[in-house]
Amino acid sequence: MTWADHHKQREGFAADAEIAAMQCAIEHSMVLYKLAAQAEAHALAGLDVKKTRTLGVISVSAVALWYKARDYPQAQRIAHEWLSTDLLPPFAVEQLQSLLQTMWSDREWEPS
Repeated sequence: MTWADHHKQREGFAADAEIAAMQCAIEHSMVLYKLAAQAEAHALAGLDVKKTRTLGVISVSAVALWYKARDYPQAQRIAHEWLSTDLLPPFAVEQLQSLLQTMWSDREWEPS
């Protein structure tokens, strides 16, 4: 499969996850978000790094999907991995930093 095929697969899982969340099927939506995140991670791995704008969009999407799946360690790992490169456009760097800040803030509010 190409990166575009994986990205398209991600779209289907994410759409289904949104529907499940609206129906209050939270556990099911998290499973679907995880499948969407995995598909987006495959898309990211298969992407030509010279496509910097697409790389930025897909990296932010992958992190956001892991976040929605409540897999914070995976979301943070991918964010740090891509932030440690000089491959991302400024908009993606800002969005990844913002997602990290959101995750860190969310952790402060989680019950012990």
